[in-house]
Amino acid sequence: MYSYTFLKGPYRLKTTIILVGSILLSEPKVTPSIQAAIPDMLKSQLVESVLVKHERKKKSILLSSNSLANKFIFERWGIRSSQRRKYRNLFSDVRKRCRNLFRFFLQKGQISTEKNGVAYAFGVFQFDDVRGNLILGFTHLGDDNVFVKTP
Repeated sequence: MYSYTFLKGPYRLKTTIILVGSILLSEPKVTPSIQAAIPDMLKSQLVESVLVKHERKKKSILLSSNSLANKFIFERWGIRSSQRRKYRNLFSDVRKRCRNLFRFFLQKGQISTEKNGVAYAFGVFQFDDVRGNLILGFTHLGDDNVFVKTP
């Protein structure tokens, strides 16, 4: 069994390759610079969901921490959630980071972002917590919508 670590890509992705017999396993490492991109993905996902909705039947957007982690891993490395057994450490690290991020925004009670010169604000509330998967509701705060978080 041989192990090699090298840096590659524009994000200086640290990858460890383990050679076992003739099988080559490679699992990306989650560096702090990669972790810093998770909140941007959350904000862009919220803005996209507001822009896509033409009819305003629903007042809030529900997102789970695991779905955000799965989408982040798929867009960053192209690894599907069905492969999480093979990339166990990667999925657990990113999911922990997403849960911590969700707890931070839940405690803050509000999230705001700007895209194309337009400011977007969202109120945050806890919808559910199922076996470590934190599900939050995000309410778009417009001029006519007031969000008051209950204690």
